[in-house]
Amino acid sequence: MPPETDNLRLEELHAADQSERAQVLTTAQAAAALKARDLERRREVFEMISRGEVNTPNDLYRAAVIFLHGAEPKDFLAAHRLAVIGAINGHRPSRWLAAASLDRFLMSLGLAQTYGTQFELDAEQNRYQLRLPIDDASLLHFEKRFFGVPSVMERLAQLNNKAAERATPP
Repeated sequence: MPPETDNLRLEELHAADQSERAQVLTTAQAAAALKARDLERRREVFEMISRGEVNTPNDLYRAAVIFLHGAEPKDFLAAHRLAVIGAINGHRPSRWLAAASLDRFLMSLGLAQTYGTQFELDAEQNRYQLRLPIDDASLLHFEKRFFGVPSVMERLAQLNNKAAERATPP
């Protein structure tokens, strides 16, 4: 039976991942350095998985977040698998992550996203826009609500409010 306590090292890696994403990267060198640290985090999490150290719903979620910040389809698929298992185990934030990781995986293959979770920043206008294409015609009427995915307009408003706050000096 797996341990019921969260992996503290994984918690630290997740916190570092999230802390770095709260910063504004202003140079190509800073972005490259973040990608290198992301790769190192993914390698460490992969090792934890291979040793059987990712067990709790929180562990699954944190590992999925780290893989979501990957660079290849296999990273996004790993994020999706981990998030789905976390969601099945009752971890509510893993539901949204399952949808977002599927969208990111599909787009990495050149396919349309399904849930509309992937956005990109137009740096020139300091505004976010939905990454196209999107194909949500086959979604069940309750599916986005089940996964905790807001409408595209709601999410754009959230992201653009954050972008405006970052642009406004304190």
